[in-house]
Amino acid sequence: MILNFAKNWLQDPTRITNQIARFLEQSDEYHAEFVTFEKGELFLKETDLNDSVFILLEGTVQLSKSTPNGRTIVIDWLRPGALVGLISFVTGEPALTSAMAESPCKALKLDEADFLKLQRSNSEIAQLGQQLIIGNLIDRYHHVVSVHVELESINETLQKERNHLQEALKQLEETQHRLVSQEKMATLGQLVAGIAHEINNPAAAMLRASDNLLEYLPKIIDEADPDKTHSYETFFRIGLKRKLRNSDQQREKLREWEQIYPKLPRSLLRKITSMNDEALEFVKKQLGNKPGTEQREQLENAILFYESGYFLKNLQSSTKRIGEIVSSLKNYSRQDKGQYEKTDLRDGLNDTLLLLSNRLKKVDVILNFSDIPHVNVISGEINQVWTNLIINACDAMQDRGELVISCNHDDRFVWVSIRDSGPGIKPSLSNEIFKPTFTTKQKNSSFGLGLGLSISQQIVQKHGGQIKARNAEDGGAEFTVYLPL
Repeated sequence: MILNFAKNWLQDPTRITNQIARFLEQSDEYHAEFVTFEKGELFLKETDLNDSVFILLEGTVQLSKSTPNGRTIVIDWLRPGALVGLISFVTGEPALTSAMAESPCKALKLDEADFLKLQRSNSEIAQLGQQLIIGNLIDRYHHVVSVHVELESINETLQKERNHLQEALKQLEETQHRLVSQEKMATLGQLVAGIAHEINNPAAAMLRASDNLLEYLPKIIDEADPDKTHSYETFFRIGLKRKLRNSDQQREKLREWEQIYPKLPRSLLRKITSMNDEALEFVKKQLGNKPGTEQREQLENAILFYESGYFLKNLQSSTKRIGEIVSSLKNYSRQDKGQYEKTDLRDGLNDTLLLLSNRLKKVDVILNFSDIPHVNVISGEINQVWTNLIINACDAMQDRGELVISCNHDDRFVWVSIRDSGPGIKPSLSNEIFKPTFTTKQKNSSFGLGLGLSISQQIVQKHGGQIKARNAEDGGAEFTVYLPL
């Protein structure tokens, strides 16, 4: 019997409701009320208490619920034959959903007394009432099952989409890492070329100095006059402090000494006039007014000591220069396994400038370094930012111009400004320069993938800071990096 009822209910749910409606309409024992609702009118509102139940005779009712974030989602639609507000009516709890007429509706409204009387009646109407309730529960159960099936299908689809997205994200990260590595290799190539050039110069100077010393030392040992030891030592110490004259000063000094000592060979005078003024005073004392062969020989021996001192100075300064470059390279590339440490940003800037000195030979570098507090950064990554910004400035100026680097701080940030005297940033490109792969470098110009500024921005943002670009008032572009204290 129950199975037959369930089949009949699913085929025609309005049959029972129509029978109940006719019975209640003809009976004097019940006070059921026939009500109508216009489209958009509420049967009951979510969270309200409900003292009636509605038997829907005509129209469609939409059930909806509000989410915590303020959205309203549709839960179900009820059609003729449904009981509206059944659960809240039976349990006495506030309504779980809002019921609104989706179309013009007609319903039979029962209060608690009529509803209980309908259930307890011994007549045929009681069976119809029970069948009505069971039918509605069957409907709700079917809806719950179909929602679960649909939800499972959606979850399966979402899982597939999530797997696709994870794979796409993985590929995107791998591509980004490759591009970042290529950009870093491009920057490293420029650094290596500059470092090689910078190391080559002092290394060549050391080689020349050592060759000359190998030539001069035997002569000093064989030809030096023991009685002139003090004089030779003086020349040697002056040679250690030698500073080169520029070409104009050298020519002017040579003409002056040719007039004073016209009989001395030009080759000897050229050596003499390359000395600094302190050495020239000793030379004049050695030569006197009319130098003879003996004075000339003593002077030539003294020059050996002088130049030996100068060559030793070259060895010393070249070794120091190479040591500075190697030390700066170590500081620059120090990654500390990705660990943050308290750092003076000026140290990283000085190291970067030293390593890029080959590109800055024709650039007037002006440093406006104020005292700044240390900031907590990954040194190697921040040095990459300085490298990218300075190389970009050199590219913009074509390695000629003025580069101004300033730093200062306020209560929240330490900031570093790098300003060049190049053409500046075109207004149309101001929103593009930090995008990956964007570059203004033309074909056949210096290599670039357009990732330098994008990488710099990512590094700065990773450190909780920001990087801003603008055109300076007196021309050129200015990039300012803000790092939090």
